[in-house]
Amino acid sequence: MNLSSYAALAVRLANTAVLAPGEPDPLSSPAACASALGDCLAGPVTRRDLDVLRHVRAEFNAIFEAAAKGEDQKAMARLNALLVQFPIQPEMTSHDQQRWHVHLASQGSVGDRFVAGAIIGVALSVSGLGVSRLGICAIASCPQVFIDASPGKSRRYCKEHAAARGNVSTLHRQPAGLAQPGKPGAADTSDEESGRVAATPAAS
Repeated sequence: MNLSSYAALAVRLANTAVLAPGEPDPLSSPAACASALGDCLAGPVTRRDLDVLRHVRAEFNAIFEAAAKGEDQKAMARLNALLVQFPIQPEMTSHDQQRWHVHLASQGSVGDRFVAGAIIGVALSVSGLGVSRLGICAIASCPQVFIDASPGKSRRYCKEHAAARGNVSTLHRQPAGLAQPGKPGAADTSDEESGRVAATPAAS
C-alpha cells in the first residue's frame, strides 16, 4: 500500500474547498470534478459521487482543523466515524511484476473508492506519525491543509506557500503550543503531496 499516494488523495480533496473569489466549486458538477480530480478517479462521476465527495471533504477539513487546534479526540472521533461509514476492504495483489502487496479492493462507486483510499491514507498517517502531523498552512489567510511527513516535524506551510514562505508578509497562524507567535517555522522537507496521483490507489 502506497501510504503517501493514499494520503495525497485526502489532502487534494480537502483543498478543493479553498476557492478564489468567484471561482466555481470543483465539486459542483461531474465535469468540474473530472477536471479537478479526474487523474485519480476510476470512471465517470455521478451526482451521488459528488454528494459523497462533498461530505467527506467537509469532514476532512473539520478533522484537520481540530488536529491543528490540538483537539485530538475530536479529530479522531470524526475519522473513526468515516471509517465506519466507508469500510475498508484490503486485498493482496500482484501486478506489473511487483511482489505481492496490499491494495484496497475495488468496490462501490467512483466516489466510494476515492474516499476509501483517502480515509485510510489519513488513518495510517496518523497511526505512523501522530495526529499533530495533520496541519493547516501557517499563513493566516491560507486555509489549505497538508500532512507533515518531515523527519523533524518541521512543516508549517501548504505546498503552495512552501517555496515562497520567506517572502510572505501575511500574518502567520499560531500553531497550538507554539510559544513565539509570528515566527516562521523550519524549512518544509515533506513531499507528502508533491504532485498529482497517477491513479486512484483504491481502484488500481
